Amino acid sequence: MQLSFGLKSLLIHCFFNRKQWRLWALLCFVIGAYVFNINLAIELNNWNGRFYNALQVVDKEAIYRALFDFIWLCATIIVVLVTANYAQNRLALAARRDLTAIFLKNWLSKEGTIYHLQQSRTEPDNPDQRIAEDIKELINLSLSLAISLFNALLTIGSFSVILWNLSGSISVFGYKIPGYMFWVCLVYTALETLFTHLIGRKLKNLNYEGQRREADFRAALLEKRRFAQAVAGARAAEADCAQLQHRFTVLLNVLISLVKKRRDLDFFSVGVGQVTHLTPIFFSLPSLFTGVIQLGGLMQIRSAFVDVARSLSWIAMSYPELARLVAVYERLNQLQNRMHDVEQRVEEINSKFDWKNNEGLSVDIKLPIIGKCLAYVHMSIPSGTLAILSGPSGSGKSTLIKTIAGFNKSFTGQIRSSENYLWISQLGYMFHGSLRANLSYPLLPETLNNDLAKKILNRVGLANLFNQIDETDDWTSRLSNGEQQRIMLARALIAKPKVLLLDETTSALDDLSAQQMLDCIKTDLPQTSVILVTHQQQLKNKADLIFEMEQFYVSDSKLLHPVPSL
Repeated sequence: MQLSFGLKSLLIHCFFNRKQWRLWALLCFVIGAYVFNINLAIELNNWNGRFYNALQVVDKEAIYRALFDFIWLCATIIVVLVTANYAQNRLALAARRDLTAIFLKNWLSKEGTIYHLQQSRTEPDNPDQRIAEDIKELINLSLSLAISLFNALLTIGSFSVILWNLSGSISVFGYKIPGYMFWVCLVYTALETLFTHLIGRKLKNLNYEGQRREADFRAALLEKRRFAQAVAGARAAEADCAQLQHRFTVLLNVLISLVKKRRDLDFFSVGVGQVTHLTPIFFSLPSLFTGVIQLGGLMQIRSAFVDVARSLSWIAMSYPELARLVAVYERLNQLQNRMHDVEQRVEEINSKFDWKNNEGLSVDIKLPIIGKCLAYVHMSIPSGTLAILSGPSGSGKSTLIKTIAGFNKSFTGQIRSSENYLWISQLGYMFHGSLRANLSYPLLPETLNNDLAKKILNRVGLANLFNQIDETDDWTSRLSNGEQQRIMLARALIAKPKVLLLDETTSALDDLSAQQMLDCIKTDLPQTSVILVTHQQQLKNKADLIFEMEQFYVSDSKLLHPVPSL
């Protein structure tokens, strides 16, 4: 697992490399389109001067000629802007695709980052929503703001010259100020930006909290749907509604605060927007009255002032989007940093493993057990051996299996195992998709041909499902618990791991069916080391080795029970 530390490093690694030349080419096209659009805007500003001057002197020929020029100028602007917007949207989708792929690869890494995050108790809230929604927001906002900033800088560079030249100079207290309308525009936008920041500075935190509460509410709804059977069986509509209503109320309070803050900002920004159109006219009236400029010149100054003011006010006008961008960046950066912490956790765990062992499974560790002082575990399970691990609930069986699988760092000693292992936990995983995809998991569906699928389903007593092999459904709700466990065992027969760890994987089967499943495993996986955690006493007669969890307990360096020699 190779993770860049911090989101900034990840973004640089993702987009600043030679493989992304297509993205950069598309970005250059978008930038070129906006550069061309600025030239068209300058031409439109010049058109304003010609048209209103012609109106002032009632020059019919010049008026009609200007109207004809406006048609092709307007049509060109429309084509350029629509094309640039389309290219920008395609660029955003391509960038989102690449960044999402990296986050998914890191989150769902073969080292089990998704589970390590939970085990480390440092998992940020709703990482799935951060990948689905925050990446989209980050890409769209970053691209939109970057291009709008570039456009603003071009506008400032182009129209400031026009504004400077058209406004001439003015004397204030005996001092001659050249290009005075430019300086008016500069002071005006500086004050606007300052007041915008003072009014909207709380938006970032409100956006961050709002996104978190939105994700919490969606997650709660999905949780109710996932456990629909238990929810319906409990007849706890009042409790469920109260839980969801509470989450929604918390979300609503945050959203109300956000709306109020945006309202305050809108009062100011909308008001300033209206004043912006009048300000250049007010300050240009003396020049108009003295005949220094004509009506066309006044309209050009007004147009240039508005364009420059809007560009100089880029921060003020983009403040809500900037606040959202900072919020989503912090959320993704937090997730990226936590995944980096997991990398260090995995390295610490792997230092206690020898993953190159292909001759079975060997465990020689000291393991803290909740409620017990220590467990000294010595297990040697050669290839082709079925070992059963039993003991009362809470004795540490699942903790030991999780440790052997490489997801618990709280042990000392060494574990020798093969990298080709499969751990099937108590919570069997069935997902919405085809039965073929569920059966072949963790392999890809196309690796499972019909002949093998039919053979495997027959081996685990589910031959009746073969006709539905390519049906897409929610198999968690469609299959019984026993059928789901048979699918789990079928996966092991297909994957053929060197080490197979089964945690209560036969608990939903009757004793006879469970014994038949173990016979299948021993017959079809003759080179696999198998550990089965179970409370089913009847299965012990199928085991080559039996370990009782209490046999491993140690207290104050003294054995509570003798460790058997195997």
